[in-house]
Formats: sequence, C-alpha cells, structure tokens
Amino acid sequence: MDPISFDGLIDQKKIIELVDIDLQKDYFILGHYDFRRSEFRGTSYPQFAVRAIDVLGPNLRNADRQQANSNLTFSTTSNVYIDVPNMVLTTIELGSPTPGALGNYQIHFNCSYALSDDLSSAQLILNINGVDVAASEVIEDPNTVGIQRTTLIWQADSLPAGSIIKIRFKITPGNLGSTVTVYNRTLMIDGINNLVVV
Repeated sequence: MDPISFDGLIDQKKIIELVDIDLQKDYFILGHYDFRRSEFRGTSYPQFAVRAIDVLGPNLRNADRQQANSNLTFSTTSNVYIDVPNMVLTTIELGSPTPGALGNYQIHFNCSYALSDDLSSAQLILNINGVDVAASEVIEDPNTVGIQRTTLIWQADSLPAGSIIKIRFKITPGNLGSTVTVYNRTLMIDGINNLVVV
C-alpha cells in the first residue's frame, strides 16, 4: 500500500467534521510510524485502518455535561428577577445518532445565600433562551438570618444545541433596603440525545 500524505489531504481540504462521523461504519486511516524503517519521513507513512469507535469511544456527542462555578459574592435589593452572576451554560451539539438532535437535560444548581432579615424571602428561577420558566420558580423563606444552603434540580427536555441556560434571582423584601447575598455556587447541566435509550 502506498504511503499517504496527510499534508496533501489538508491541502485538498479533504477534512470532515466530527458530526459527520459514523462510529459503527467509518474508519480512520492511520499513518503508522515504524522506527525500524528509514524511507518514511515527515508526515508520509504506511496506511492502516482503525475503527472510528475504537478511537472516539461509543458515546460520541450523545452526552453534554458541563459545569460553572463561582465564589464571587454578590448582593441585590432587586425585587424583579436578575441574573445570578457567572451562572450560565450553553448546550452543545448532540449529533449522534442523528445530527442536530435535541437534548433532554437535568439541570442542577446549588448555592449558599443569606437574607438581611427574617422577614424577607429569596426567589430563584430557571431561564432558558431568555425566558423565565415559571414552573421552575422556587421560594427560599428560611425565616432566619445567616448563611443558608439550597440545592435545586430541574428537568428540561427537547433543547436544541446553543440553548442558553442560566439562573436568575430576586428578593421579596421584608423591610426597606432588604438584601439577598449569594456566595459560592455551582450550575451543572447533564444532557443526553433524546433519541438515545438509556
């Protein structure tokens, strides 16, 4: 078998996108270097075939797992929803088994927070693509001051790639000038192609 020039393939723009790879049917051509032979140099080596699934693994693009963390302390007196700083993630392309597939997501959020007085409450809400998801609203009303901890989980199905997921919050003040302060926090998304059976 004749050696192959990968430089030549690049020059001819014979490059395919990751989303176009069929794990079960496609193969990679591997230029295998043999240190015992001196006639091959540069990027021209003898050709061998390697199954795509052996290189990329069986779960290519089926899953989307991301996480955002922040320790930035932030306070607000806003009684209308505003973004929780640094709590935003964007879904990726889930192209297997079919390109452009939608994803089903579990969304996890946890944070430490404190209210300035025991008459106030904090509200948290999930926002997807600029729309507050009303059914996701959670009221945190600990009836005490001091740092509290909350963990929330939501389910969002049939999201396309590029969906923007973020967390927003506000305060229902008990007194004039009441504040809610958020401390360390984490947003995680765990999505899977909605055509995949698990």
